[in-house]
Amino acid sequence: MNYHVFIVNNTTFQYHLRYGFAGTGAGNREVSFLSKPETSFNYAVETNFVKMIADISRIRAGDKILFYLCATPTTQGAFYGVFKASSSAFFDESNANNYLRHELGKPLAFRVRIEPDTVFPYGVSEHLYLDSLDQITHPHEMCWSMIYRKLKGNRGCTMITEYEFERLLNQLKQVNDNSYSNTIQSFDFNQKERKIEPSESPEAYGGATDPLDIKKRLLIKANRTQKFEAHFQAYIMQNYDLSPLRELLLPLPDESCWIGNEVSCGIGMQKIDILILQKIKNEIYIKLVELKCVQPDDYILERQLPWYIQWLSDYVVPNYTSKNLTVHLIPCVIALGENKAFADKCKAFKTTLAKENKNLILEPAEYISFSYNKTEIVFKKESGSAPNEKQS
Repeated sequence: MNYHVFIVNNTTFQYHLRYGFAGTGAGNREVSFLSKPETSFNYAVETNFVKMIADISRIRAGDKILFYLCATPTTQGAFYGVFKASSSAFFDESNANNYLRHELGKPLAFRVRIEPDTVFPYGVSEHLYLDSLDQITHPHEMCWSMIYRKLKGNRGCTMITEYEFERLLNQLKQVNDNSYSNTIQSFDFNQKERKIEPSESPEAYGGATDPLDIKKRLLIKANRTQKFEAHFQAYIMQNYDLSPLRELLLPLPDESCWIGNEVSCGIGMQKIDILILQKIKNEIYIKLVELKCVQPDDYILERQLPWYIQWLSDYVVPNYTSKNLTVHLIPCVIALGENKAFADKCKAFKTTLAKENKNLILEPAEYISFSYNKTEIVFKKESGSAPNEKQS
């Protein structure tokens, strides 16, 4: 299960609650490359849109949804919840027909339906959740997902980890004296009291729910030899739980997972392309994935993966080892083209990074190559023996 935070203002929050959806978007420009994948489009604008698509494409029905209500000159920002996704992501073009565009004050092209889960009336201030050291004894206990997001300030849909969610949930309970609703189906936002309230006039959602599928555009960009790494990440977010990616990517293919994309891991804004967490009994598997849409090089193994592993061992792993869970840390590279020499270096990568203990096991690095033609993407897990091809 995943946990997602949508960034809202006083106006958009009201409509999200009334109509049962959450969304993200940027500017008034239409996202025509989805419905017309052959079209030409400004590179920078398209990349920005595709990153939003990747973010919201993480979401699956049942995931927990929270809202961060932005600060105003007279009020602090605050976190509200808890809702849950009742659909996967869908598309509503940023044109004159974009549903509720006028009421929202902006087009939100990328959306997901939501429903109430455990809804608390009052929010938790960002000061309490992000700044306060109350009950914090170690740096790894802080909500780095949102702290880094605040520093960067450009993501409308951000993931947080399970332990970050649990801390926020505990604070929501404290702020609200454990008063919440899990039976009311429709809500509104009282701006004056900054409070979620039952809606007196529930509204039915009536907007477009077109598929949000990046594959055709990705293949067209790739076959034109144009940059497509953002599209590739979005594609994986849309398909990570489907074959063949499920079997290739997930350490435990039959178990649910937490997944994050562009996971910030430092003040310098380094980012892990994909991070996967899966827990079973007393063990947790943490898989960090570096994506390359070119042939892989040694810089990945010499600089990038060691940095990510160090950050994870400092800021993520202790949240599990402190509970006596055994952590399996799995580095992985997905890159263009078969490369036996690089696959062999990945296998040897474990011996070049030495620190293991009874609760932290650094597994050998994996190399998954991919290739493509005009209609398909083919993945291959290279392990030194004859690998099996997987088409998607």
